[in-house]
Amino acid sequence: MRTDLLDRTVAGIATRARWFLLAEDVPDRRGFLQAVAPSVKLLGVLALVTVTVVQRDLSTVAALAGVAVALAVLSRVPARTFFGRVTGPPTFALVVVAPQAVLMGGPTFDWVPLSVAGVDYVATFTVRVAACVGFLSVLLLTTRFADLLAALRRLRAPTVAVSLLAITYRYLLLFFAELERMVRARRGRTLADPNLRRTWRDSGNFVGTFLLRSLERGERVQRAARARGGTGTTPVRSRDSLSTADAAFGLVVLATVAGVGLA
Repeated sequence: MRTDLLDRTVAGIATRARWFLLAEDVPDRRGFLQAVAPSVKLLGVLALVTVTVVQRDLSTVAALAGVAVALAVLSRVPARTFFGRVTGPPTFALVVVAPQAVLMGGPTFDWVPLSVAGVDYVATFTVRVAACVGFLSVLLLTTRFADLLAALRRLRAPTVAVSLLAITYRYLLLFFAELERMVRARRGRTLADPNLRRTWRDSGNFVGTFLLRSLERGERVQRAARARGGTGTTPVRSRDSLSTADAAFGLVVLATVAGVGLA
C-alpha cells in the first residue's frame, strides 16, 4: 500500500473538515456557556456579532475579540480547538484585503510605502472577522447541533430553513466520511510507485467517481429519511425560567454592547 500527493491531500481535507464539524467533548464540560440555554446563547452571540460587524475602530474590535477569547476560556474550550477554527477565516480575509494597504490614498509610513489608512483598514477588517468567527465558534463548540436546531425552532425560525440546515449538516458528515473511505480504498489498490503524471491522471477519475458516489449517497439518505417518516421536526422541551448562567451571560452581552456604544 502506497500513498501519493492526492491521497495525502484528500485525506487531510476530509479529516480536517470532520474535525471542524464535530464539537468533540466540549459541550459536556462544566463551563460558563455550557450552562446557558441554547436559545439565550444564540440570541446573545447574534447580538455580539451584530455589534462587531458595524464597528470601524481597531481598538474596539480588538476588545470584542478579547471578549470572544474570554468566553472560550471561561467555557473551558481547548486553545487548539478554538484557535484552529478561528485562524482560518481571518487569514483568508487578510489575503483578500491586503492590497488596500497600498491602494488606499493618504499619508504613508516613512519606512515602507504603505498607506496609514490602508493598514488601519486591513488590520481592522481582519480583527473584526476574527472576533465574529470567535463568537460563532464558542457558540458552536459549546452547543450540540441538535440543541442549536431546537433553539432555532423555539425562536420561531422558518421551518424550511431549519430543516435544510439539519439535512446539510448531517450530509456533510456523510460526505467527508465517504471521501475518507475512497481514499483508503485507493491506497489499498495502489501498488506501483506514485509519480506526478499518474497522480494527475488519477485525480480526475477520483473526483468524477466521488461526485457520482455522493449523488448516489444523497439519494439513499433521502429514501432512508422517507422510510422513517420524513424529516419532520422533533418535540422541543421548553424551559420555564431563566437560570443564573442565563442571566450572567445576558449581563455580559448587555455590558459589552453598552461599553461599545459608549466608547
